[in-house]
Amino acid sequence: MPEQMTFARKASGLVRGLSFLDAFGVGFMNQGLTPSMWVMISFGLGVYLGGNLLLATAISALLCGIGFSLVWGILGGSMPRSGGEYIYNSRILHPIIGIAESFGNAFVWIMWIFVLAPYTVDPGLVMIFQFLNLPAAAEFCTHPLALFIVATLVNLIGMLFVVFGVKVFARVQKVVMAVAILGTLIILLVFSFTTHEAFVAAWNSLAAQFGSLDYEGFLASARAAIEESGKTLPTTWNWFDTFGVMVAGSWMFAYAYCITFIAGEVKRPDKTIILANLTAVLVPAAFMIWLAAALYRTVGFEFLSAAAWVDNAGVEAIAGYALPWPPHFVGLAAVITQNPFVVFMMGLSYILFTIWWVALSYLAFPRILFAWGMDRMGPKWFSDINYRWASPVKNHILCFILAELGIVVYALGLDPMAGLSVTGMEIVSVFGVTAIAAAVFPFSKRAKAIWDSSPYKKWNILGIPVVTIGAVFNLIYLGILFYFFFFMKEMGEQELVSGSLTLYAIVWGLGIVWYFFWKARNKKVGVDVGMTFGELPPD
Repeated sequence: MPEQMTFARKASGLVRGLSFLDAFGVGFMNQGLTPSMWVMISFGLGVYLGGNLLLATAISALLCGIGFSLVWGILGGSMPRSGGEYIYNSRILHPIIGIAESFGNAFVWIMWIFVLAPYTVDPGLVMIFQFLNLPAAAEFCTHPLALFIVATLVNLIGMLFVVFGVKVFARVQKVVMAVAILGTLIILLVFSFTTHEAFVAAWNSLAAQFGSLDYEGFLASARAAIEESGKTLPTTWNWFDTFGVMVAGSWMFAYAYCITFIAGEVKRPDKTIILANLTAVLVPAAFMIWLAAALYRTVGFEFLSAAAWVDNAGVEAIAGYALPWPPHFVGLAAVITQNPFVVFMMGLSYILFTIWWVALSYLAFPRILFAWGMDRMGPKWFSDINYRWASPVKNHILCFILAELGIVVYALGLDPMAGLSVTGMEIVSVFGVTAIAAAVFPFSKRAKAIWDSSPYKKWNILGIPVVTIGAVFNLIYLGILFYFFFFMKEMGEQELVSGSLTLYAIVWGLGIVWYFFWKARNKKVGVDVGMTFGELPPD
């Protein structure tokens, strides 16, 4: 059957204009350096108090650097088309799995917008106003109306960064990335050039100013509150908690896979995608190791765990705390210095990384729909490209509308999904399914032609394909996350888990229905979609 009958278009219409730096930027920015540090410490260490941040980071970097880089890099380089894991899973496993899993991931990218856009307000803007001694403005940002207005603005800005094409996107990304990294460096330098004695003195001075607990008093009060909750504040680390911290740390190591959504727009994808994935894992790991080492030296292990628990549980959980901001790691840096420019840049770093998370959802979601459209698994306009901007503009508009509906629900406090619960859904459905696809890629009869033309076909170690080895490392990492997220009561997410799984099962079911609907519709016009999934869409 002619190609024009098999696929919706003779050519994708997308332009290969992204360099290695651009692709690295996509992966790195989707790791969300500063907010992911906050998540790893406040959510991770706040629950698993005896976690060792240095070891948790090193293990994550090792497993993700090998597993995620090889899995997503080799799949992306072998099938360099925009659309993400839908392309791989539909060609290697089965089109039903590809559509169902991708249907779920498309839903996840929308959820990330309405979960993360509000993060720019609280704790983003809230912490800046608190640092600048503007309590009224900070309080206003916690109201649903302010949350809705600012999150809506972030939603719109995120779309505008991407809708005008990858060339505009890439230029803006370089600027945002540079300023955001500068803010993170300022935080690290503040801790690095402060001794433990100087931090204690700064904490005690600020505590005296606001009538709050001094350093030892905070430790004692936090220890008592933690014991009252049924736990014990450890004085040193342990392996169990270290693995537990890795769940929250996954935000910093597992999300460079976003590069594969623009694989059809990257120059030299066979080299660029795998190297960009690897560097997008190692660079955040280097920053996190620096931060952890500086925090342990400056703040102290026991105090840091106590501060993380208080930030996670809420400052009202301990008696006597009266500082104007919570003791998250950026707040601990603000204890050391209240220089307006310094504290503004620290808070701005958090906001910029979070805004770019939203922008990257507009990179991924529209290209998922575009890939469906190319395979005739959706309305024809899914594959429409604006030739002026080489961008799927209609898909961006749909993304904005769906995300805005989610923001309304979130602002009203009705959102059933939050924070790590979205990650829990992705562990099994997105990362797990795709790792299995990578493991069987060299042995799949369905994808034999694609594997035979892969630039990685001869990559073997002791006769085992490197992509399969990478998949094993990936699955080991995902197994750790799965165990500590879903089965440990300490995660505090159990009420969300059953609802998350039910919701994801419904979404997968809708994806399967979607597949059979479009298969039947194509059959009526004489198109056998079985041929579509036997090859790659046109470039």
